[in-house]
Amino acid sequence: MIETPEDRTAKWLVGDRLSCVLHLGDASLAYQLAEQGHEVVVAGDDVTASRHPDIQYVRSAGERLPFVGDAFDVVIVPELREAPTALAEYARVLRRDGLLSTISRHHDDSIPWMRKLREITGARDSAPIPADTFSASGLFREPETHEVGSWEKLDLPGLLRFAEATKHPSVAESALSQVRDLFLSYAGQTGFLRLRHETVCIRARVDKAAMSQDVPPPDTMLLDFR
Repeated sequence: MIETPEDRTAKWLVGDRLSCVLHLGDASLAYQLAEQGHEVVVAGDDVTASRHPDIQYVRSAGERLPFVGDAFDVVIVPELREAPTALAEYARVLRRDGLLSTISRHHDDSIPWMRKLREITGARDSAPIPADTFSASGLFREPETHEVGSWEKLDLPGLLRFAEATKHPSVAESALSQVRDLFLSYAGQTGFLRLRHETVCIRARVDKAAMSQDVPPPDTMLLDFR
């Protein structure tokens, strides 16, 4: 089986061995990790249904994580919060030498058709994660960074889904009608557009020596939708 850039990125985020992973937010990366053999728990206020038989689901809200300390080898946070309480919670639930990892994806706006699309839909790509966010807390060691570039072919339905997913919230749905004209203008002969993804991953190992005494977590709501 050919290993894709996404597979390599997922493996880098968790390290070189099978791990117990807490993924904050119900997103596709959690399912990719489960397929790779990791033990995965998905937690967040967006947990509403069971989507994979090998994943445990926990509904949680706020910065306090409903887990005992030293519960996970890896915590993956798609959107890293710089608040001291959130960082302390990530450190608390990690085992010794455990990894806190985050990932952000951006798109190459230098491509002519992408510049035109941004004029139509605006942009809401997440801001790059500053690497010093980890070490500045005093709870994590020096971070490592991994960057991957990849290309994707988009047909018209794919472009419409991409435009819908990345448009700025202030842009009206009616603006998406212009996306069809954009596709015909730039992909009339080939039938597809090429989109460049730029993925930035950061991970850092927890420094448990910097932790204060553990405090019991709030009650956990484990959801079983089967």
